[in-house]
Amino acid sequence: MKKLTEKLLDNLNSAVILINLNYEIVYANKKATKRFRIGKRKATRCYEIIHKQKEPCAFCPVKSLSSKNREISFCFSVKEKDFFEAELTYFDRKHRIILLKEVKAEKLPSDIVFYVVERIPAIVFFIKNGKITYVNRSVLRSLGYSPEELIGKNIVKLLVPPDERARIEKHLEKVLKKGEDESSIFILRNKKGQLRTFLCYCFPVKVSIDKEFLVVSGIDITEFMEIKAKLESVHKNRTFSEFLRGLVHDFNNVLQRLENHLKEIEKDIHNPENIQKNIELARKILFSWIDLNKLLLDYTREIKGVREKKTEMISFLKENLEFFQLIAGEKIHISLDFNYIAKVWIPGDTSFWRYIFLNFISNAKDAIRESGYITIKLGSVKEKDRKYLIISIRDTGCGIPEENIKKIFQPFFTTKEKGSGLGLFLIKSHIENLKGKIEVESKLGEGTTFKIYIPLIDIKYIGEEVQNNEIIIYLVEDEEDIKKALKKLLEKQNYKVYDFSSGKEVLERIKDLPSPQLLITDLNLMDIKGQELYSILKEKFPELEVIYLTGDIFALAEFPPERILLKPINFEDLLFKIKKLFI
Repeated sequence: MKKLTEKLLDNLNSAVILINLNYEIVYANKKATKRFRIGKRKATRCYEIIHKQKEPCAFCPVKSLSSKNREISFCFSVKEKDFFEAELTYFDRKHRIILLKEVKAEKLPSDIVFYVVERIPAIVFFIKNGKITYVNRSVLRSLGYSPEELIGKNIVKLLVPPDERARIEKHLEKVLKKGEDESSIFILRNKKGQLRTFLCYCFPVKVSIDKEFLVVSGIDITEFMEIKAKLESVHKNRTFSEFLRGLVHDFNNVLQRLENHLKEIEKDIHNPENIQKNIELARKILFSWIDLNKLLLDYTREIKGVREKKTEMISFLKENLEFFQLIAGEKIHISLDFNYIAKVWIPGDTSFWRYIFLNFISNAKDAIRESGYITIKLGSVKEKDRKYLIISIRDTGCGIPEENIKKIFQPFFTTKEKGSGLGLFLIKSHIENLKGKIEVESKLGEGTTFKIYIPLIDIKYIGEEVQNNEIIIYLVEDEEDIKKALKKLLEKQNYKVYDFSSGKEVLERIKDLPSPQLLITDLNLMDIKGQELYSILKEKFPELEVIYLTGDIFALAEFPPERILLKPINFEDLLFKIKKLFI
């Protein structure tokens, strides 16, 4: 009977191999012996014979296969480029049967794609109309969900944290709209509520004229990001003493200038006009002391807080010109050229920009040495669908040697005897964190020009006026009477107003509405905090302004006065705050 069974197996057109749970080949029929040269090689395990691998596949179901199951998949010989349809079946508790049928490459079914996708060590989602239609094993293993918990669910609402949803939705929409491949960082929440960071690659796949879906694939880089953060922390600690040394030098300069003005006040104690002048200059010098302290704090925290604020640069330069001139000294003249710009808003608060200009002016003063000029000029340019404000700072100093041009932004590089070599390095780092860049041009004996390119939030040229009908307002208020009254009054002023009763309604309708310039929202909505709603919308609309409405008098201390209005609402106050934001 045994010989008859073996004869029947030998006459099959398929290779038959019997293996134990250690993957060792116990039996092979004539087709398998000849095709894989079993017995003529030292290898005795199936994965060494078929796959040409030194160890079994991580997903191989040999040991877990039960008497009720079988698995059909595709395997291949890497060196010989041969493909086989493999059927793995249960024989008994200690053995499994592998049936292998050779398949020509040109006749390979599409199932082999799923075989590969299921086994790659990267997450793969198929998404149609925002909903998950397929996930591979890596998704289940990385996030801890079952297929039933994922299939048919909205990927953004289920897996993406609230503050990331607007960005991810925008990214997926962009991929579908443009039909181009795009990479991005995805932060996904696993079943335990932990956040994992993935470097993802998204691309659309068109099955037919009316059928299209998105593929999102990615690798888990959470540990890499944690290591990166630790390395940055180590770098900060290593350079901190040098950084402090430079700050101490700057602090000493501030104190020296402050002492000089106090002495001037003592000399002219009977001259009220001169006393007032020196008091004002001393006050501005104290502001620079505060700026240095803020810089010290910024060095130990993220730039996010600075990035969320903005400065109107024309007003800033006019208000600080006298102070900058004081730093430059009497023999150096500072001039401003606004290039017909009336108002221009850029990221960063006034303390941040005061520090930036103080560094450049101090460097220019050292380069000029005696008498000369510093010119600050503004301009705008569009690069790669983004508008930038160009801030040019030109001096008539000695210039920078060509061999030093590439070194000036490196940490600790300095030609000054008492310099820390961190000034330009930190400036470049801060500007790049605001998505900007710095360029430098210099000629020996003629001077140096630094050009700062900073993303432009809004710009108004001389002669332009903001029209109310250009401003789109999202009004979110859960008290119906207040909402109706405010909408009616704002529309009378020609503002375009879209009203909502909850934060959820805003997020549901946002896809079908134009981009807003202003959000007016109750600070404490029933379903979401006003600050959280603003944060989500700000991610989608970077130029969005906000005014909070509240009945809580204590909230007035938490926000700048132009950002909050106490109920019952004085409509004139509201109009004044809106005008102030868009002048």
